Amino acid sequence: MKKSPIFFILILFALFMNGCKYDFILPEVVPPVTGTVSFATQVAPIFTNDNCISCHNGGQAPNLTAGNAYAQIVPGLINTATPENSIIYSFPAPSTAPHTWKKYSAGDAAIVLAWIKDGAKNN
Repeated sequence: MKKSPIFFILILFALFMNGCKYDFILPEVVPPVTGTVSFATQVAPIFTNDNCISCHNGGQAPNLTAGNAYAQIVPGLINTATPENSIIYSFPAPSTAPHTWKKYSAGDAAIVLAWIKDGAKNN
């Protein structure tokens, strides 16, 4: 009879341990950016759709509103020699900590980096 309470406790412990579920956070899968990246249709919407302009609307530099974004970014925040060191890419990049309010998603960061590697054209 003394074995049944121990057996019961072991069964409860086994059920408890099997009930634990861990959901691991997987990194965002970023599709490769192919072709020429357009500033007007691909890069500028990142600033407006991701609420960058809630702060950077003329009150805080750089002004990232639709009409002013390109002139505010190029050439001061772009480094075409080493695109990964461009401030407009590295400061709000998902893996960095300097910009704590809003960061690029991995997909947006890939688009911005591809645009800089393309020569940061106003297209």
